[in-house]
Amino acid sequence: MTGKEKPPVRHDIFSKPLPELLDEIEAAAADARLAADQARAAGEKAAEEVMKKLRKLFLTMVQDITEELGEGKK
Repeated sequence: MTGKEKPPVRHDIFSKPLPELLDEIEAAAADARLAADQARAAGEKAAEEVMKKLRKLFLTMVQDITEELGEGKK
């Protein structure tokens, strides 16, 4: 290798200009934010479904207990 030749690039990242790297980082951050928002929304939906089931179960229990107490008075 003579003094005029460039050394081989070992990593692609070193061959990219800084503004291009920053754009890629911004895009990756936006993707991460979107994924986090989607995960949060999915978690909230799942929690709502669980709460619906718990409410239904609780109301059934209340109805059963009320019926049992009513039969005890007879």
